[in-house]
Amino acid sequence: MKQTIKTAALQIFDEKGFHRSSIREIATRSGCSLPTLYYHYGSKEHLYEAVVFESYRQISEQIADQIPEGIPLRDVWFFSVMQRRLLTDDDRRVFRLAHKAMLGLDSAGSGTEKLLAYERERRQDERRRVLDTFRDPAFARLLLRVADQMLLSALLENDGLEQNDIRRELDLLFDAAERSQLAE
Repeated sequence: MKQTIKTAALQIFDEKGFHRSSIREIATRSGCSLPTLYYHYGSKEHLYEAVVFESYRQISEQIADQIPEGIPLRDVWFFSVMQRRLLTDDDRRVFRLAHKAMLGLDSAGSGTEKLLAYERERRQDERRRVLDTFRDPAFARLLLRVADQMLLSALLENDGLEQNDIRRELDLLFDAAERSQLAE
């Protein structure tokens, strides 16, 4: 029943956002009573936290676990993009909701705060790895922005790029970064 409730909540939160979604509507769509929903999740905020934050963290960690250890940063990013292209529709909904929350477009109290804290920590680790590879902070920021855009495009599946195109773009980007460092 918990998974059925989460699936219904994910769909409704995606369709309407947190504030316009109702617990009653989620219970109806999931085929359970309000007391059952409250028994499993306690509140709409806790349900949102389970649907968005916990799912986002779990999917992100699964993606990270699938990336081979010790490979160059350009390959890490390539694998990250390719893994996001393989996400299920529900996983895409989770990422879409998480990004809306991170952008401040939809919010649910503690679930959003936990999501933001998790993402800040993840981003700090990524920044450190980029700065370990490329000393120039401006170039590191640029690389991170481009990587974010590639990951977002992979989630939205609107880039129309093939796997070889993505590899080529990353190679161009990293080659330019390496040349920039050599010129210093």
